[in-house]
Amino acid sequence: MKRLSRVSIASLLLAAASASGMAANAPVSIIVMFKSDVDRDEPGAINAAELDRLQAETGFDFKWMGNTRTNARILRTLDTLTQDEATALARRIGVMDGVLWADVDAGRGTASARSAVPAVAGIEEFIIKFKRGAGSLPLDVEKLSAAAGARLVPTSETVGAAQVYRLARPVGVADAGAIERRLEALPEVRYADPVTRMKAQAAAEPVMPSDEYFPQQWHLQSGPGAVAGSANVQAAWSLTRGTPEVTVAVLDSGVLFAPTHPDLESRLEYRNAEKTVIVGWDMIRNPRFARDGNARDKKPKDEGDWEAVGWCGKEDGIPVPTAFKPAEWHGSHVAGIIGAATDNGIGVSGVDWLARIEPVRVLGPCDGNVKDIIQGIGWAAGKKGVGGTQPNPRPANVINMSLGPDAPGTGPCPDAMQEAIDYALSRNAAVVVSAGNENDNTRNYAPANCRGVIAVSAVGPSGDLASYSNFGAEVAVAAPGGDIGAKGERPQDGILSTLNTSQKRPSAEGMSYGAMDGTSMAAPVVSGVVSLMLAADTEKKLNPQRIMAILRDTARPFPEGSRCTTYLKGQCGAGIVDAYAAVKAAMPTPPVGRIEPHAQGNGADLSGRNLSIVRVR
Repeated sequence: MKRLSRVSIASLLLAAASASGMAANAPVSIIVMFKSDVDRDEPGAINAAELDRLQAETGFDFKWMGNTRTNARILRTLDTLTQDEATALARRIGVMDGVLWADVDAGRGTASARSAVPAVAGIEEFIIKFKRGAGSLPLDVEKLSAAAGARLVPTSETVGAAQVYRLARPVGVADAGAIERRLEALPEVRYADPVTRMKAQAAAEPVMPSDEYFPQQWHLQSGPGAVAGSANVQAAWSLTRGTPEVTVAVLDSGVLFAPTHPDLESRLEYRNAEKTVIVGWDMIRNPRFARDGNARDKKPKDEGDWEAVGWCGKEDGIPVPTAFKPAEWHGSHVAGIIGAATDNGIGVSGVDWLARIEPVRVLGPCDGNVKDIIQGIGWAAGKKGVGGTQPNPRPANVINMSLGPDAPGTGPCPDAMQEAIDYALSRNAAVVVSAGNENDNTRNYAPANCRGVIAVSAVGPSGDLASYSNFGAEVAVAAPGGDIGAKGERPQDGILSTLNTSQKRPSAEGMSYGAMDGTSMAAPVVSGVVSLMLAADTEKKLNPQRIMAILRDTARPFPEGSRCTTYLKGQCGAGIVDAYAAVKAAMPTPPVGRIEPHAQGNGADLSGRNLSIVRVR
């Protein structure tokens, strides 16, 4: 049975439609605002040349249906589209030259009145714009007042080409809406807006955690000081910092527990008040590789995965390994990227501040047995009857697997693994996996080539594909995984997280922090982003397919001239994961007036206490 080793590792317009689960196909209306139509008096029918340009650049045929009250064009597709296809089409049009924005008409493009008027003490004024050619304008005040059902008095104020009218007495929200509808029913009136009061929507303060090494965590930072390869996580914290209701399972080498890493202690879920047993499972069946004196048990502690010369046997007569291999504490590093305790004044920050980390130990010395990994997926997702286990009391919402085959290019996804992944997906668990570190195509690397997974490639600080990262059509998105160089000459370009300095068994005094690079580091960044998305999804509408679509749709483009925009174009994923955009898209109602915060990293180096640089391939 083969073993798996740890690896540190604008599609087509309509590509995401099949995964959306949205409404059936139908013609849709796209509302398009052209720059040339701003402040025009009733622009009339759309210019034929403009319509031809839209059709030529999008590949869709449109019929002009009219204009909104503010001069935006209402264009009806002749083709039937799903909601996702319509959204993608609107986004495509919105970035065309001369277009200010484009949106799918959700019934509001020609609506007569707002669905709600802000609840202020009283509405006193209306901004009324009249149609051109409607006779003597403005209308006779008596006629206007009669239509409104309330006395209106013209003022000397104008707002653009519109006139401000004052009510004889203030009215409430419901009455203002009724007046608005009655006025806009007049053939001479283009629109009538109640003059409401708006409070300032203060810019979200840059969320600056107190963690000692946050300034060196380039992969989290947002704003002018952020590098191109950042995941823009700091900005996402202004929307949500997570919720303890979300559980992220980490299928890896276990976690530093008893002794416990101080930056992970509060992020684990405990089975008892004494905090002596954590929620998770040790899935390693072979006691020799488990190193805890037994087979599977409820203690997913990382016992250390060091290997003496020849400890893993021989290959073609050569001992494996050929030299002593120290413990790596890979699972704890991955867990810290997802959710190290944040804003606690020590160590590092995690992507998610509050989600629970659920370690599932499947990797040990000499890597991991594929049977243990497959059954670990099922246990993490809540499958009952998994041999040597008890039912998982907290089935995972997200499953992270930073692992891959021990031999390069070993073939398609094993059927049993695909079945386990399918089960997890059916339980609404998103499965995030590393793409691999062989600088090769993912088509022959499981689990990255399994269907339904979110396969993640890695970028360095520059935003270009990391030198080691795999690539291919299976990759959904890229994320910061670091690129410290073949000899570790650029430690500042790695991903900093939780480690232990001991080369064998974990030690309490060895709790530390260190930099690694690889797609193993990129995958947990995405897992953390997914957990933030789930926290923001208060209506519980997200599923793995929708999560995948949002990650792709909101990803930032790769830098111009990078490998991912030249000879690997279309092979690195949809772009670099953007935590802020993904979380915002996952929210039930987009935030109004929210401004993306800016924070500047200070470029501090990695010199400091308890820091180490480790390269994991």
